[in-house]
Amino acid sequence: MDPWFEITPFENDVVRLREPNVGPLDSCNIWLVNGSKASLLIDTGIGVAPLSPLIAKLATGRLICLLTHSHYDHIGGAHEFADRHIHATEAETLANPTPESTLWRGWLTRESFLASPSESFLFDQYEVRPAPAHGVLSDGERIDLGDRLLEVLHVPGHSPGLVAVLDRAAGALFTSDAIYDGPMFFDLPGSDRQSAKRSVARLAGLGAKVFHPGHFESFDAERFAELAGGI
Repeated sequence: MDPWFEITPFENDVVRLREPNVGPLDSCNIWLVNGSKASLLIDTGIGVAPLSPLIAKLATGRLICLLTHSHYDHIGGAHEFADRHIHATEAETLANPTPESTLWRGWLTRESFLASPSESFLFDQYEVRPAPAHGVLSDGERIDLGDRLLEVLHVPGHSPGLVAVLDRAAGALFTSDAIYDGPMFFDLPGSDRQSAKRSVARLAGLGAKVFHPGHFESFDAERFAELAGGI
């Protein structure tokens, strides 16, 4: 048990981490995909409690940290990891985050917290720390974990540089905020609903069987089709 993070194992060496003491839209689902030679960490939460010691225990090899986009709830813990990657469109925000560019100001509040991550935590001192990318992601890029090959997909809409990750062999798609089973947001700075519709239409053609999103629960292809119709 971890005092801050909730850990849930899934099939195919996938682990989900959550921060249950903040709301499901105040933090994100953190995904760890383990391979025989490397592990991929997809997003890092809000950054109010140490994440890297926990990931070190769960990962099976060299760790690659992929940030699906630069909103605070996905990059808060990015500075803890050495090998960081994000789409080129959002690399500047990762390197020089502000309350406005990462969208936490006005969204994350004291009332977002059901409990404190530590005795020393002060909300007034919360910030997203700079975490310059060590590599930029491009559409179609492959990530080799040894016994599994993952594919990066640029899926703009919720944000300009949003990426999803496809495990084609396992039929699994990590959608981040391109689509999830809850309230969607396309009126944020940098959002574009028409781009989101095109991105979701692209995801629909990949034949995935299970969808691991950026918020709320995972779902199957039938639920994906229902959710896609509402965007």
